[in-house]
Amino acid sequence: MRALFTCLGLAALLAGPAAAQAQKPLNDTVDVDKRQFTLFRPTPRRYMRPMVPDRPGITESPYSVDAGHFQYETDVLRLLTRREGPTHGHDWYLNHFLAKIGLTDRTDFQLALDMFTYSHNFDDSQVGQDPFNQNRLNRGVGDVTLRLKHTLVGDDDSQGAIGVVGYVQLPTGGRVGDGGYEPGLTVTGIFQCTKAWSVGGQVASNFYYDPEASQHFYQLTPTVTTDYQFTKLVQAFVELVGYWDTRQSAWRSSVNLGPQLDISDNVQLDFGTHLPLTHSVDREYFLGLSFRR
Repeated sequence: MRALFTCLGLAALLAGPAAAQAQKPLNDTVDVDKRQFTLFRPTPRRYMRPMVPDRPGITESPYSVDAGHFQYETDVLRLLTRREGPTHGHDWYLNHFLAKIGLTDRTDFQLALDMFTYSHNFDDSQVGQDPFNQNRLNRGVGDVTLRLKHTLVGDDDSQGAIGVVGYVQLPTGGRVGDGGYEPGLTVTGIFQCTKAWSVGGQVASNFYYDPEASQHFYQLTPTVTTDYQFTKLVQAFVELVGYWDTRQSAWRSSVNLGPQLDISDNVQLDFGTHLPLTHSVDREYFLGLSFRR
């Protein structure tokens, strides 16, 4: 936790001077004031910042999509497996996507949709007693989430940046959804240690809905992540995630890792795994795609 706030503080310290240059509102890569570009006056492609998706880890990018441009990020396929006492199960996700549109140079609007979920749960304690509770199968389109991201400080090639993301998940998914409105707020940051190596982290605050208890609960999710660019094509990340919520006193944690392939400046593939370090955390395997235009 202390390392996370240290990273965010360093990002603010290094990115702050760039944000304070009111007399020269330029970014670090092009000699132009990009505040003039909007949704209806798109940023010229030669002035666009490098694409930095919010996937594949939990830590979000602090950078918004350039004004007037579109970015699409998706779990092409993701498998979740879980076991807690006599209960166990697995979920298949197909095309759970996040679509973004740049409103200004520092703000974008995002729409997330769980396109298709196949969820199968088992309860061994119900064997021979209640066939319905012993074996539950749900599938279909999941919840919709509305999001807004704003880059507070930092720019295209600054050493550090901080961003904030506000969002609300809508209960549109029926039996494969969470069943209630779920608002949240995330503060995220990054620090570029060298040209190839960066560290970052975030603190996410969420109000999740527990359909079994028919009430909301608060969850705090801090992360610390590092990313290394081995070649122009290949980079990889390792991420440590903590989870705490008001339903239980103990912290839970996972480690997430995997490679990313930069096919071009506008297309990225990723794959990897989320591995639980404590109980009550799902094990995940994923294949993802991000692109922009």
